[in-house]
Amino acid sequence: MKDPHHGSPAWAWCNGRLVAFSHATVPLEDRGLQFGESLYDVMAVAGGEPFRLANHVDRMARGARELGLDGAVPDVTAWRDIVAQLHRHEPHRSALLYSQVTGGSAPRRHLPDPRPQPFFAAYLRPFVFPTPTELSQGITVITLPDLRWARCDLKTTMLLPAVLAKRAAAERGAIEAIFLGQDGFVREGASSSVFLVMARSVSSPPHGSHILPSVSSLVVRETCDELGVHFEERPLTLSDLQRADEVFIASTTTLLMPVVHVDRSPVGGGTPGPVALQLAYHFQRKFWGAVDP
Repeated sequence: MKDPHHGSPAWAWCNGRLVAFSHATVPLEDRGLQFGESLYDVMAVAGGEPFRLANHVDRMARGARELGLDGAVPDVTAWRDIVAQLHRHEPHRSALLYSQVTGGSAPRRHLPDPRPQPFFAAYLRPFVFPTPTELSQGITVITLPDLRWARCDLKTTMLLPAVLAKRAAAERGAIEAIFLGQDGFVREGASSSVFLVMARSVSSPPHGSHILPSVSSLVVRETCDELGVHFEERPLTLSDLQRADEVFIASTTTLLMPVVHVDRSPVGGGTPGPVALQLAYHFQRKFWGAVDP
């Protein structure tokens, strides 16, 4: 797949104000930098409209409460104003909205007293989403042991395992890595949710502490309901992936993408299957809305 990123941001929203991206800085004693006390989110944006904004904001706010950063995440109304201001300055046809909240800056101690004010930042980056041609080609994935921490349901910035997994995938000619738990069950991709199709029924691993509550998964479930495709959450194994009629992933950046090879073995006939393609096209229609794709 081609590199979908085009150019760098010119503006950023930092702690309540719009600043030039080159002036948007994080102090050396920021707790996100030094302790990993930090959450992030990424939203797809089409024509200035963030996709499934309320779901993303709700997830980030729940994570902030878990980290003791209550009130650090703007509400949906404030988010819409932030996105509108960023889009006015950089009116990209399609983009990713990156946001991050940290525990703020304080002298380096595990439990600073008093607790500092949280730090919040967001910016838009131009992005080109997968085309119908790319959907028809599908992608290759690999599987790897899951070495991440036990609270992957929180979207923290502790992404080193994901970076290493993506690197391993690239070295083996793949796009994504799927994590397998010590119990042998499929969890999720390094940056995606995982689904398989068997007898035209879609299955995905159940959410829990080892799996992020994915907004894209919500869209997949809704799309299945609308199209009359059976959907269920159930434990999946590597053997299930290998025997599946179809496999696909979903994420903010890929939307919904068919998988044609797992660990170099073909999925089904080695080409995107009809259920994944049908769901992928409807997923794209949901995202683009009134914006012409």
